[in-house]
Amino acid sequence: MHSIVLAHEKSFSIGPVTVYPSIRSVSRGERREILEPRVMQVLIILAGAVGEVVSRDDLVKYCWGGRIVGDDAVNRVIARLRRTAEGIGAGVVAIDTITRVGYRLRLLDETATVQSVDESDMMPAGARIGRREAVWAVAGGAAALGGGWLLLRGHEQRSPISPERDALMQQALLALRQGTREGQTQAIGLYRRVVADSPTYADGWGALAIAYAFIAHYRPAAEAAVLQQQARAAGERARSIDRGNVFAEVALATARPTIRNWRLIETALVSALGQHPRDEQSLFSLATVLASVGRTRASVAVFERLAATAPPTPVYMFNHIVTLWSAGRIEETDALVADASRLYPTHFAIWFIRFYVLLFSGRPAAAIALAEDGDSRPSGIPDEEIEAVVRVARAMVSRAPGAIDAVIREQLDRAHHAAGAAENAAQFACALARVDDSFRILDAYYFAEGFDPGEVRFTSAQGTFTPFNDRLTAFLFNPALAALRGDARFAQLTERLGLADYWRQARTPPDYLADRR
Repeated sequence: MHSIVLAHEKSFSIGPVTVYPSIRSVSRGERREILEPRVMQVLIILAGAVGEVVSRDDLVKYCWGGRIVGDDAVNRVIARLRRTAEGIGAGVVAIDTITRVGYRLRLLDETATVQSVDESDMMPAGARIGRREAVWAVAGGAAALGGGWLLLRGHEQRSPISPERDALMQQALLALRQGTREGQTQAIGLYRRVVADSPTYADGWGALAIAYAFIAHYRPAAEAAVLQQQARAAGERARSIDRGNVFAEVALATARPTIRNWRLIETALVSALGQHPRDEQSLFSLATVLASVGRTRASVAVFERLAATAPPTPVYMFNHIVTLWSAGRIEETDALVADASRLYPTHFAIWFIRFYVLLFSGRPAAAIALAEDGDSRPSGIPDEEIEAVVRVARAMVSRAPGAIDAVIREQLDRAHHAAGAAENAAQFACALARVDDSFRILDAYYFAEGFDPGEVRFTSAQGTFTPFNDRLTAFLFNPALAALRGDARFAQLTERLGLADYWRQARTPPDYLADRR
């Protein structure tokens, strides 16, 4: 037995369940779940000793590096793993507790075995990459409500490329799916290797360009500028090889801050969709741009086109939910939330949007009940983060001045230290009828007036950032900030942000203004 380093662990199957340690993924058919690193490490140890009991001390030694940890930490990981076994692994495996001894993974299906898999043949659904398959980031959705997330999905068309090059492209895609800084760095290295080995492969250069452009949205402004320059160079190289290459065109359009460039990016994406109307990346990117300028109904229409083209992923579903909710289509929102929760029960973005839809649509007690169900809590999120939003919900239920004051103080403190926390704090303050505080937080977030939230999204350890010159705007148009949009100061804010310029240039008002006419 050895210490578990997920990046070095080989994929394996347990009957119909496939486990991909390097991307922390467990899949079965169309279902897929992302596990916390520690939960994946414990799964690897138990699967390697299938049927045999592994002591608690051994788990601590090989999964916690021998550090002193409390019983609660181990119990929590086992509980998370048991939920996965009872969900995706239903009828295949069970996780047994052997009192005072340890734990074991038991096979329920007598025909099931634990065996290694060929990763090139056993990728999760949607992981194979071919011509015009795409890589993109959530520029507004998940980041605004609880963390960043990554979209990786594309068409099923295949280009006649060598198996070796195809394998490298697949590895890069899987690295990006990790949603980590390390994974992004690995992906860039793999794409560079592709173009070094095949310098006339346009899709390789285009994929590299899109990866650079994507990463830039999650790095500090200075680093983002360098990445955007690299994206443009790689995109131009792809275009020189294959005029009209969809990777190149979209990368060149998006290799810049989204804020204040909405019209330029929208025009380029509409053009790309004129050539390739079913291109998933262009559809998703256009939908998020439209959401960023308050055209939520138009964004929903594009998401509906995307849903007819692509199978569901957490990112597609999350952003579709946000735009449906912002468009006031609450019954459809609830239905899509239910579908997403069935498919991805412990995915953090799906859990948080479910919580926020309840919280901000007059159902804070239901949001509290969701959070109090410990078994339903999302993977990889510290309990304190959940408790913080529960305190907001309790203040919304009680409307007690003391409780609201305490929540506002806590959220303001969080907003002083992280951009993503400032986005959340502005929404919470508005929902608690503290409109002045909400505007004060937004002035800090966008213009560093009063205080400076910085570029870190939530924590430095996560390694993701919201650059000063690329702040998010889609959340300004969701139901949580409805009271702000009725305040004269909101028009001043949209003028300063350049949103009003976009509306004038596009000759199309945002939904909230169109509805007043």
